[in-house]
Amino acid sequence: KKKVIAIIPARAGSKRLKDKNSEVLQKTLVTWAIESALKSCMIDTVLVTSNSKRVEKICSKFKKVIF
Repeated sequence: KKKVIAIIPARAGSKRLKDKNSEVLQKTLVTWAIESALKSCMIDTVLVTSNSKRVEKICSKFKKVIF
């Protein structure tokens, strides 16, 4: 069986979209991405990369997410 890793880049400090990790419908954009990846039956591991402490805190709430 092949292993599939989802990589979610969530860099802080976007110049085009200020505060892009703000909430949309009571969840941050990175939360939406993580939850979608975890629901997929095709993905074995979710890896989030970021330079943001806020994103790191969000990732700590999910047991199957590597930060």
